[in-house]
Amino acid sequence: MSALPAEQTSPAQNTNQACAYVLHGLNTNPARMEELGDVLRKMNIQTSVGTLSGHSQIPEKNEEISAPRWAKEFAEQWINATATCKKKNDKRIFVGYSLGALTAMSVFDSQKSPILPTQMILLSPALNFRYKVMMIRSIAWLPFGSLPSLNHPDYRARPTTPLRSYNALFELHSEWKNNSWRATASIPTLVVLSEKDELVDSQAVAKTITEKRLDRWNILWISNDDAPLSPRYYHLMIDQRSMGARAWHTLKETLEKSIPQSDQESPKNAR
Repeated sequence: MSALPAEQTSPAQNTNQACAYVLHGLNTNPARMEELGDVLRKMNIQTSVGTLSGHSQIPEKNEEISAPRWAKEFAEQWINATATCKKKNDKRIFVGYSLGALTAMSVFDSQKSPILPTQMILLSPALNFRYKVMMIRSIAWLPFGSLPSLNHPDYRARPTTPLRSYNALFELHSEWKNNSWRATASIPTLVVLSEKDELVDSQAVAKTITEKRLDRWNILWISNDDAPLSPRYYHLMIDQRSMGARAWHTLKETLEKSIPQSDQESPKNAR
């Protein structure tokens, strides 16, 4: 009896997919995250940029802003962004800036998302706050009103930040603190920090990573002193203009070295 022919497997079945999802910060225009998204796309990674309520170019009611809504929006967008990357050897990369990083950590550590990332990149993650941010907490519970945006005019989604947005930020932070690192401690993570960050206590973030012995977490200290952005915002580190050419090159080089290259040939890049 002749041997049975070997099972035929198409190249597509053997291809490991790579998906990335990028999320903005508080009152940051989501479109400003596209330059970072393009870096990932050039690495052959199917990349989507998310948007939370209160940050789109379409006017929205402030009543629609809340921590549960942001968590739900993130979870749904994350699942959609990684829909084609569910196999064991696929790569699912989350990239979050400030509020975006906190939102994802809150959802992942509370295990509300059935799909965890295989790698995370956290830029100025809102895990520990400076005093000026904590001062806002005393009035953030008010159901109305807003404050002048702490973001650069060219990068903000709105001229002012609703108190509801701050309240949602602090609520997400409290929820995350109750579940911190339950799921994310074992995820390879690059944390990009500035020693001069005006809003996030970067030293406290770094100290906690050391004390928690998060062996799979690495810190990349970035100086954006040569950024052409005026006035300079040290918390803002999402593109070449906000970081400066040298720091931007360092970030891109680090990402290229730390993110395994995808086997896929021509992904359909989501926008």
